[in-house]
Amino acid sequence: MKKLSYALVVFAITAITITSVAMTEKPEERASYEYLEQNLNNAKTYTLEVLEGMPAEDYAFKPVDDVRSFGEQAFHIAYSLEWFNAQLKGEPVAWEPGDEGRMSKEELVAYTTEQFDIFIETIHAAEESGPFTSGILGALRHNSHHRGQMVAYYRANGMAPPAYK
Repeated sequence: MKKLSYALVVFAITAITITSVAMTEKPEERASYEYLEQNLNNAKTYTLEVLEGMPAEDYAFKPVDDVRSFGEQAFHIAYSLEWFNAQLKGEPVAWEPGDEGRMSKEELVAYTTEQFDIFIETIHAAEESGPFTSGILGALRHNSHHRGQMVAYYRANGMAPPAYK
């Protein structure tokens, strides 16, 4: 009988301990994109430095006739972020940028800032997944490609571009 009582006491203590540990465990956190925070902020900051560093009168500059002007490149970056935002949210969106040369430097800086902010908010609100990550990387790659072209415009214009971050 003593063995049975001892076994029941051990069983009860074990059950209470397991239950207590299970109740104090933190709930599983959802996967997020916190690890991209620095990359997203660097992309935004450097892109804006590239836009702000070029004088407004040089926004019409293009190294050859058959490429976008600096201002059109800036618009293309901002518009593509708007497009990627819609894609990431699953919203149907057509690629219809219209006249890419229609905004001033000031308007382009504001538009780009707004679209980066929305892009970053969209990412923070999302749960991590392969297809979503692929969309983020596509947007960042596209931004880097066109920003790199804009850096070349600085050099073709005899200017030093902002230092890469």
